[in-house]
Amino acid sequence: MKIVFEKAPLIAAVTPAMNATSNKNTLTAIDGLLFDAKDGVCVITAYDNEKGIRTSVEAEVREEGSYIINSQKFYSIIKTMPNDEITVTVNDRMNVKIESGKSTFELHALPGSDFPSLPTLSGERSFELPQHLMKKFINQTSFAIAQKDQRAIFTGAHFRVSGDGLTVVSCDSNRLSKCTAACAVTNVKGDDAEMKFNVPGKTLAELGKLISDSEDTVSVALTRKHVIFTISNDEEDARTGDIVFFSRLIDGEYIDYDRIIPSTQKISVSLDRAFFADSLERASLMIEEKSGSGRGYVTCDFSGDRLAITSGSISGSHYDEIPIEKTGEDIKIGFNCRFLLDAVRAADSDRINIALSTPLMGVAITDAGERADDEGDYLFFVMPVRMKD
Repeated sequence: MKIVFEKAPLIAAVTPAMNATSNKNTLTAIDGLLFDAKDGVCVITAYDNEKGIRTSVEAEVREEGSYIINSQKFYSIIKTMPNDEITVTVNDRMNVKIESGKSTFELHALPGSDFPSLPTLSGERSFELPQHLMKKFINQTSFAIAQKDQRAIFTGAHFRVSGDGLTVVSCDSNRLSKCTAACAVTNVKGDDAEMKFNVPGKTLAELGKLISDSEDTVSVALTRKHVIFTISNDEEDARTGDIVFFSRLIDGEYIDYDRIIPSTQKISVSLDRAFFADSLERASLMIEEKSGSGRGYVTCDFSGDRLAITSGSISGSHYDEIPIEKTGEDIKIGFNCRFLLDAVRAADSDRINIALSTPLMGVAITDAGERADDEGDYLFFVMPVRMKD
């Protein structure tokens, strides 16, 4: 195999693929990138047996071939090459030569046939939505995805696609996030009127790095066990192709999340989101959850037209007040400060509404204003903690 690349498009094609390589795996082939070169295009694939990325770049293919090259070493080398032209050659003895100007590196390769078998990268059912909306949904659900849980279903987000739009839900037993967008999904294909699937949290974190805040679309296709995201090239460099990102799905039935959220709450509070987030940030400075003081929480006292926020530990205490608009009786309630702060940070509106009933019932956080259908909507549900006298 012998390929002559231009440096910039080669780096642009390899960079996203690095998100799906693993240097902790015992299989040498998974540590590498698969280069498959023919007909003036080099297809680059990374796959760690759970998730994978496929990109492509136009190049001068002087000799066709399919080989695996160590990803970390190759990426480090091409970024430091002195010239815009990089030549990659693999001989019959599996020796790789990477040349640019007077600089030459030599590595070892593996035959492309050693690369793990890839899933089918075309789904029976698919839909499209704007990248900025997918990115926002990832940002607003990631905080409620469990990092570790014996129930695998909670380590990912649940997607439901229907004729009236998209719903994405995450839950870690203490918090729940539900994001919806009406009429944001186009070109739904397939026999089923409704699509439901569960995407691992780590997959969504990587997807969030690959997509932009643009109006460009991301296509989502499903197979029985995998989800495939196709991210269109933004045409900044037409020499690189679309990014195809695929991952295993989490098998299982998701919880009935609508039953968790109370349909009515007795108390409604409207307040400035930024003021509340800043106050919680300050309150967190005086919380030592592992100190043994028994005060690893923040107390929110909704009284009249003000919210008093207090926290304390053996190190000291904090008190703050912010103005609110409240309907219903006064109430004092405690929260894990980080859990509440994560939800308040995830809100993308100037003012939020907090609906609550008793000190032992969860609270719902929503937008206090009007939102257009294509903006998407959010609801965050946070469980309180039992306060000590």
